[in-house]
Amino acid sequence: MKQLRIAIDFDGTIVVSDYPKIGRLMTNAKETINKWYSQGHIISINTCRAEAFLDDCKSFLADNDIKYHFINENDPALVEMYGMDTRKMSADIYFDDKAIGGFCGWAKADEYVTIRANRKPVIICIVGRSGAGKTTLADYIEVNFGVKMIQSRTTRAPRYEGEDGHTFVSSEEFDSYSKSDMLAFTTFGDNRYCCLTEDVREESTYVIDEKGLIYLKETFGDVYDIHSILVTCNKAERIARAGEERVARDEGMFNLQEPLFDFVWRTDSWREESMRRDKEREQLHEFINKSLSRWS
Repeated sequence: MKQLRIAIDFDGTIVVSDYPKIGRLMTNAKETINKWYSQGHIISINTCRAEAFLDDCKSFLADNDIKYHFINENDPALVEMYGMDTRKMSADIYFDDKAIGGFCGWAKADEYVTIRANRKPVIICIVGRSGAGKTTLADYIEVNFGVKMIQSRTTRAPRYEGEDGHTFVSSEEFDSYSKSDMLAFTTFGDNRYCCLTEDVREESTYVIDEKGLIYLKETFGDVYDIHSILVTCNKAERIARAGEERVARDEGMFNLQEPLFDFVWRTDSWREESMRRDKEREQLHEFINKSLSRWS
């Protein structure tokens, strides 16, 4: 189980909001917080209370034997690590009745912490032919969900100045990588591609080919929570986007059928004005939220 930093509001979350008085203890608040504490999570109470009102809060927590590590302060270990003490309390998860949708209740909160503490790092793999829109989709996921794309390491030269989506390295540097650290090694023409275990965040997208996806699942399926999206587009449009040479190079390289992917995203421009498009985007968002174990 992964250790999490959990920030918890007081009024309206631990107790029923009755500020400046202390409201009644909410059902299962004490039991859940103490459970997380005993599991090794770092518990921080995050409240707007100050001075005498903060003293009332501390007395209530002590009288009810509610365990925590910090109240209205950052962990000194984090302050030392980052060299600053920010006003916002640092945490992996925040529970607050003023959050969008309000406080979810302690049973739901415990369910979410359990998921997050036991979840493997998530990789959403994006597969498709040249010009289908793989990098465009990865960028869409980043700006809509905050999930960054793994920059695949490759020995090929950039196609244009400032090309994104890859980290361009020399053959000598690529040779220095340990095969056991490579998540997805593949070759395309005379060029080699991979990413390393150090490149993976808690949540990542990765533009990858079919061979790389198969290798990733077979070799690291027990380490990462892997989800796959196939991006498809008609050939004429792919040629218009990527050019005939790159599209022709893909022939025979893509053999996995649509049912083998977790989600299929179609990018033909003639569909952009279709009334179906909003429904398809909603389905995409639902798939991503589910893959990331987020409340949708």
